[in-house]
Amino acid sequence: MQEHSIGYNNSRTENSTIGGFCLSGRVEKTSTWTRQDLLAMEAVEANDILLACGSGEHKGRISQCRGVLLTDIINSAKVIVTDHNDTKKMFVVASATDGYTTVFSWQEIFNTSVGAGIMIMLEKDGKPVYEGRGSMDLFSVGDFLTGPRYVKRLANLDIRMLG
Repeated sequence: MQEHSIGYNNSRTENSTIGGFCLSGRVEKTSTWTRQDLLAMEAVEANDILLACGSGEHKGRISQCRGVLLTDIINSAKVIVTDHNDTKKMFVVASATDGYTTVFSWQEIFNTSVGAGIMIMLEKDGKPVYEGRGSMDLFSVGDFLTGPRYVKRLANLDIRMLG
């Protein structure tokens, strides 16, 4: 099992409004999130994270990363829930600018320790992600194999429901 720590840090390192991602789907209003928007939110840090692809091959380490939790982004949106059991059927599709896509179930995000480490990454190893270009990554610190759900240059978070 991977060992890593997540802590909160509100320091800001960059003031850019270029780029961003869209939050859409089962929300009252589709919204665009910029780097500037996320810098205004509470940030978390994770340290000493192994990068491993789906085969388990090690691809390196991230000594430190900083970002905003996916739960905080979702909680700030007005998600459409009409029935008590809706969230049991909901999931989030995260897509990159190049079309790369991955999925997180609602219960995984809000009801497991994995969810406590899914972040929109703003900094990696002390430097802004895509310095000066505004793009951000989505990364799941708690995954055993971090590569398959590492969404580089996040473009869209789409909240959906089965059925």
